[in-house]
Amino acid sequence: MKYTVVKRIHFQYSSDSVNVIKEADTFEEATKFKVAAEMLQDKNSEHTIQILINSDDAFEFTREPLLLEAEVSKKAS
Repeated sequence: MKYTVVKRIHFQYSSDSVNVIKEADTFEEATKFKVAAEMLQDKNSEHTIQILINSDDAFEFTREPLLLEAEVSKKAS
């Protein structure tokens, strides 16, 4: 499953514009890219950074348990 990190630019009198920032293979990678992009953004910016998934993969995404690497290593100990 692919995760797409996008920047949504909001316009007051028009439709939003969406720019692809990066694609990731795991949700954890996508979250890292999202946080990094938010850190580079101006604090007063009204644009949003979002993680998108394909609607065909949405059912699969909701059925997978979400475990981050740090949580896995703690449970294994």
